[in-house]
Formats: sequence, C-alpha cells, structure tokens
Amino acid sequence: MSAASNVVSLLERLLPERIVALTTRPRQRERLFAGVGMPSQQATLGERFSLLDRLDEASDLQQVYLDLRGQALSGSVAALNDLGWIWLNGKYWRADPLLASHLLRMAALQGSSAAWFNLGQQHYFGKGVGISYSKAAESYRHAFERGMAHAAAALGDLFEEEVVEPGDGWQVDPAEAYQWFLRGAQRGDARCRFEVGYRLLHGLHVDVDDKAAPYWLELAAVAGVMQAAEELAVHFSAVDSQRYLHWRDQAINLGSTLALTMKMEDQLQR
Repeated sequence: MSAASNVVSLLERLLPERIVALTTRPRQRERLFAGVGMPSQQATLGERFSLLDRLDEASDLQQVYLDLRGQALSGSVAALNDLGWIWLNGKYWRADPLLASHLLRMAALQGSSAAWFNLGQQHYFGKGVGISYSKAAESYRHAFERGMAHAAAALGDLFEEEVVEPGDGWQVDPAEAYQWFLRGAQRGDARCRFEVGYRLLHGLHVDVDDKAAPYWLELAAVAGVMQAAEELAVHFSAVDSQRYLHWRDQAINLGSTLALTMKMEDQLQR
C-alpha cells in the first residue's frame, strides 16, 4: 500500500460519518476561545463566500461537513486544516481537541502554515492539551517559516507575556519580541508594522528612531491600523501641521475617538 493510500485509510478511520451537533450552549470559557486560529479557505477575489460564510449560513452543517470530509479524503490539505480548526473551536459542532490535534498535525506536516498556526493556538490556550508557550512558539515559528507573516505577531506577543504554567521553561524576552515584530513587518504584516513603529517612536526596548518610526507607522495606518494613525497624529501635532491634519483625519475615518476629540479641540482653539 502506498504512503498516500495509508494516509487516506487513516483519515477514513479518523473522520466520522456524522458530526455531533451542539446540544447545549457553550460555557463562557468555550465561547471566549471559540474564535482561535484560522481556517485555510478564505474568500478570495471572484469568490462570494468564505468557509466562515458557509458555516454561519448553513441550514445543514452535516452537508458542509461531508463536503469538507470528501475534500480531505481527496487530498486537500486546506480542508484537513479547516476540519481540525472547527473541531478545535467547537463553535459549529461539538469540539474534539484530540481529533483536531491529529488533523492539524497531518495538515502541518504536509506544509500548511495555517495548521502550524492553529497548533500554536491550541498550545497557547490549552485547548485539550496543557498550556505550553514553548510548544506554541515552536508551532508559530513553523507557520512563519512557511509564509505566514501574521505568526510573527503571535511570537512577538508571546515573548512579552508572562508564563502561566510553572515548569514550561518560558522566558519573557522583550528584545526577542521586537525582532519577531520586525520580521513580520518586513514580510508586510500590518500589526507588526505598528508594533515596530510604536517601539521605535517611544524607545521601548530599542533606541528611539524618529525617521524609521513614522515609516513603519504610516505603512500600518495605510493598511487600516487605527492606532498607527493615532500615533502619527500625536507625533506630528507639534512638528508638522499638514501631516498632523492628514493623520488625524485618517484616524477619524478609521473610527478613532481620540482623533475626533483632537479635532474638536482644534476647532475650539480657532
């Protein structure tokens, strides 16, 4: 039997014929963690629905599951990750963290960056496993190495977070956190660009750089990060009125109450 046949045979045993519907409302902790991780099948140009749309609007979740199951058995790594993600969260049918872990690892070993990221989320939140920042970081690194820039933001956050489980061996390292934010910024992640710009602007664990800070913040603001536009407005308020007004109004367009207050104060001073 070929390796591919072995994988299909294993999947047929792992994937049940029917899902187990939710019979009770999820508890508060389960609701809180229902949105961790990410599916592979996102809406793209020319497509009307993402997987989330299909799940949220489905009148028959069993049919959606059978479609995903069929895709997975046909060799779709994306469907394999998506099934693992759904069973990890337990929002659409009853959670099964052990099954989720098996499916995600199978997808990860076939190169899925999303599956590596989801494994990191499982260890970070302790969904069916013990909380382990060390294991979460290892999975996030794999996700980043396979092209997921957003995983750098998760690593940056992780290196700034105090360990919650004694004995995990995790060490807070703000300098390492900055390096991960910088890697993500260089890959184009908007959140990472904000974090780098913010630290350079305020000298948080790095030297202040008044030239590089606005550069990264502007890239983040253009991508829709409201906090970046706010920081730029505050920064330029005393040194460049034209750029101040531009970023103040941009922050307002992004929903900033701080920038709206700044505009009202400007009008009162006239």
